[in-house]
Amino acid sequence: MRPQKITFGALRSRGVRGLLIYCADYKCSHSIEMMADRWPNDVGLSDIEPRFVCQVCGKRGAEVRPNFHWNARPIGGMGYR
Repeated sequence: MRPQKITFGALRSRGVRGLLIYCADYKCSHSIEMMADRWPNDVGLSDIEPRFVCQVCGKRGAEVRPNFHWNARPIGGMGYR
């Protein structure tokens, strides 16, 4: 049985609008926060992971997680890396 994908629609239905994006290279460990508003409800978090490129090390791929505390502090300078 395959794990079920977490979609942006599922996140929004729970009031989550932020994302934590981690570089796929565990040695780099660069991370950013960004808003999830740009993606449609039917897209899964895992669907966008290959689209990211780390601005620090240049590696393609990322681990994308929900940011359950997205509204706890201001998020600035977000975008694709």
